[in-house]
Formats: sequence, C-alpha cells, structure tokens
Amino acid sequence: MAPIDEYINLLKANKNLILTGAPGTGKTFLAKSIAEEMGAETEFVQFHPSYDYTDFVEGLRPTRDKNNNIGFQRVDGIFKGFCKKAISTNSHKNISPQAPISSYRDALKFFKQDVRRSGVINIKSTRSTTTIGVTLRSTGVIGVTNSDKFSVSDEKMLNYLNSGTCPENDTYTRSIGSHISKHYKVTTNNQEAISEIEHRINNNTNNSFVFIIDEINRGEISKIFGELFFSIDPGYRGKEGKVKTQYQNLITDEDDPFKDGFYIPENVYIIGTMNDIDRSVESMDFAMRRRFAWAEIKATDNTDMLDELGNMKNEAIEIMNRLNKVIYDEETQDGIEGLSSAYHIGGAYFRKLLNYMDKPHDEALKALWDKHLKCLLYEYLRGTLNASENMNRLEAAFFKKSETVVNNQTEDDETD
Repeated sequence: MAPIDEYINLLKANKNLILTGAPGTGKTFLAKSIAEEMGAETEFVQFHPSYDYTDFVEGLRPTRDKNNNIGFQRVDGIFKGFCKKAISTNSHKNISPQAPISSYRDALKFFKQDVRRSGVINIKSTRSTTTIGVTLRSTGVIGVTNSDKFSVSDEKMLNYLNSGTCPENDTYTRSIGSHISKHYKVTTNNQEAISEIEHRINNNTNNSFVFIIDEINRGEISKIFGELFFSIDPGYRGKEGKVKTQYQNLITDEDDPFKDGFYIPENVYIIGTMNDIDRSVESMDFAMRRRFAWAEIKATDNTDMLDELGNMKNEAIEIMNRLNKVIYDEETQDGIEGLSSAYHIGGAYFRKLLNYMDKPHDEALKALWDKHLKCLLYEYLRGTLNASENMNRLEAAFFKKSETVVNNQTEDDETD
C-alpha cells in the first residue's frame, strides 16, 4: 500500500478523494487513518437510498413552541453544520501560536483543552488498528468512549509521560500518552522552541476538517448535493464558490456565515468510499466523478487491520491471497469467468476470525468459511456456468485441499 502521506498529499492537492476497490479492503479504515494523521477534525456519514438534501445540506424540520403549537423551521444538515464549524475555527487561525510546551504537565493541559473543545478526539491504539475516542469525564479526568469504566487521572498520565511505563494491559493509558508525546512535543531549549512554533505556523494541520462519506455511491448524489455540484469543485472552494441554497431566503440570522450564500471552506476536505461491484456505482454521474481524485485500494492493502489476529495474521493473509488468485489472478489475468479483481475478498472479512478465537484453530477457520465467506462467494457465482465446480475450487483454496477431496465431501454431504 502507498504510504499514508501519499494519500494525504493527494487529498490536499484535490480537496476531494474517493477510495474505491473490492469489498472489505479497509477503505473506511484508511479514510479515518488519513484524517487522523492530518490531525483533522472529522465527521462521518454513510449514504443510503433514503438520504437526501435536507439531511446533508439543510431543510425544514418540525418544531414545537412553548404553547405546544407545531411549526417548521430551517435546520442545517450535517455537512453545512460541519462547514460552519470549519469557518469558526478558520477565523481564529491568526491568533498568536500556542506557547512552546516546556513540560509534560503543559502538554497534558493543552491536550485536555483540545479534547474539551472538540468533545472527542480519535487516536490510534498502540496495540491494534482500532481507534480510541478520547473524551473528558464530568470530573475533568480523561476517559474513552470505548469503555464507560476507564478513566485516567492527571497524575497517572504524567507518570506515564515521564517514565514511559504502565501496566502491560493498560492499552488506553499507553495509547493516549503516546499520542500526547507525538503531537504535543515538549521543547528543551530556545532554538527548539522557535522551530516548534514555526512548524505549527507552517503546518497548521489542526485547522483541517475532513468529512468522510462512507458508501458514497449508495445515495442519489444529485438529490443529496443539489446546487453544491458547483461549490464542491476543488477550483471553487471558498467564497468564490458561493451558491444560493434552496432555503436561502429563510436564513435571518445576520451572524450566520452563510447568510448571503453557502460555500465550502478552503480547509474542508471530503473523502468518499465505494465498492467497485455495487450496482449503485453506475448511479454516480461523470459530473460528480470528475470532481474527485480516485485511489484504488486492493485486497493486499491495509493488512495492518489483521494485527489483532496475532499468530493467525500471516495465515489469514495467505488464505486471502489463495482465494483471490482463484477469483482473479492479476498476474496471469485469469480467473473465474465473469469475475475480476473487484470481487476479491478483503482483509475486513478475515477480521471476523476475532469472533471465533475461543474455538480451536480449525473450527475457527471453518466458522469463518461457513458463516461469512461461503454465502458471499455463492452470491458471486449465482446463476453462472459451472457455479458448483467453481465453488469447490474456492473452498479448496480456502482450506488448502485438493478439489477432488472437496468434491467427494460435497457428494457425501448430499448423500447424507
């Protein structure tokens, strides 16, 4: 897989990026990782057939006044609200840069201020590829959205920051501490402090906002974006891309940044994900396609998502590669008739093994095949020639058995 910096550079150059590829290749995981690496604030939404303009941009919503009378008022959609937040942050970017951090206590203080302002900051786990949502409890101590029971006092966090040690199973403390050390660097001399301030000025990554649209092709794009077809174009970011929305006349607040028209701020980036084989892919017209840069994510990319499988990770990758060679071998350009690399099985499917780690090795693999992969592959082959024969080939590749053995087992099952 390309280094994540390449995806970041692609996104920054084009403003809009679509990650496409076979199902389960970790496109959503990668989109979140890109945003996290940029230090950006993020919003996540998944498109579906019922999603529309009023959900995304703005629309009328029922309200009840103090006399219980029902009426309607204009309400910002999720994307418009996100853009307002980006403008609000952008308007403060000329404030004097944060003072150099001279101690871990200051680093912790600045980190907690950022958490308080954002509500939740998503960070990478040091133990796996999962994301940890860091928040503040009502008492002011650090907590995580992943567990209601976990919290870490300032003293305990400072002890980890200074010593680098904590209990082996305390993944949350270790992950949060590692994030603080990386993103809130403590300076030790004047020259280092000057360099750090210059870096913050020149690389204002915390001013970036990334809006992630999962399965972007499943929504009716023209209905959702409406007149934003124009302002979403990378060449029309900012006020020069201002458009009048369908509900423009209902905006009466003089302090609303979109009082005179809506535009997408320069510091807002959009990442969409889509599966190559979804029938709804064809619904995305060329006018929208040309507004995005495209990057294909292959099944062999993002195998880091399998780290939690431990000793089974390498075996899972081997099985995945064997299956995909039968489906479509990109080297020989040969495979099952009617299928292509767009039908490859991605690593996300093999993460299902985590559900069966309490079972013996062979039983865990059989459960993965029976409960998750077999039905998917059957749908791939439904109505095709030699479907039964090709299913046996795939099963043989999964279990690394000869097709004759699989064939005999199938006949025995049918006889029973």
